[in-house]
Amino acid sequence: MSEALNLSGLPARATSIAEHGGTKVHHLPDWSGYDDPKKLEVIRYIAQQRGRDPRIAKLAVDIIRKAGVKPRDYRGQAGALLKWVQDPKNIYYINEPGERLQDPIYTIRNRFGDCDDQVMVLCALFESVRLPWRLVISGRHNETKQKVRFIEGDAYPANVTWAHIYCIVGDHSFQPRKWYFCEATVNGVPLGWDVIAGDPSYIPEMDKARPGPPEIVRIKSKAQAQAAQAKTTNKVPTAKKGEGYGDVASSVSSAVAEEVDDQGKESQSKFVSMASAVAIGVGVSVTTQLVLDWIRGQGVWKDKGPGFARTFRPKA
Repeated sequence: MSEALNLSGLPARATSIAEHGGTKVHHLPDWSGYDDPKKLEVIRYIAQQRGRDPRIAKLAVDIIRKAGVKPRDYRGQAGALLKWVQDPKNIYYINEPGERLQDPIYTIRNRFGDCDDQVMVLCALFESVRLPWRLVISGRHNETKQKVRFIEGDAYPANVTWAHIYCIVGDHSFQPRKWYFCEATVNGVPLGWDVIAGDPSYIPEMDKARPGPPEIVRIKSKAQAQAAQAKTTNKVPTAKKGEGYGDVASSVSSAVAEEVDDQGKESQSKFVSMASAVAIGVGVSVTTQLVLDWIRGQGVWKDKGPGFARTFRPKA
């Protein structure tokens, strides 16, 4: 597991990434065009090389000691390192536009990354304390739609759309008898949790696409907004067959225009209601004052007509 890799078969761009010596970040919009086993070689190479970095070894030992794991408790060591990487306070999982491959030192310093960034950190930590590991990718078969995984060293399955990367770790530094799945992006998932057999809601990219067109949501009031927020789910809208992004964008633009128009009408309605309330309030106030003046024989009623107060005023 620790031997140097032959990178001669990699694309030139991937080779330059694997051979970098600093804590760099590489934006790779064409990463999806690379062969998947070769991608794993690049990721493995970076994790292995960074695992030889004394800074990574110090971090790994600090994490293990803080967790109270005893020496030679290899399963305990692996669990402590996995838990640390999962914690969003240490590394916050985030999706990326295109592909941004981060060096583990960069990810640790800046405390964010996607699945490949987090798995490289975890594998570098495993490497630094000589825990054996292998990379794992998972996805769905294009015809059967069944979830499929590929573990380094196994036969590579064809006709699969890959969506996620994680790893497995051995239970012994020298002679592992058991291997445990390690899901680095979901906080609290235990050592050994299986992405393929586990609840897909933990990892939305592994869930099935939902049928139907995208839903355009329009909120018209604060109360409706609060109600909508309370009902928010992880539904992933998908376009109908044959419906392009242009159609979706047009629908969104139309909905935005309608939303602005609705907001204008709502504001106008609120203004009319407010003006009516003010007018009614003023009318009631003036009428009340006139009645009181009539009763008292004051104001406009002074010395005019038989005011109530003048009629029943005691004679001198």
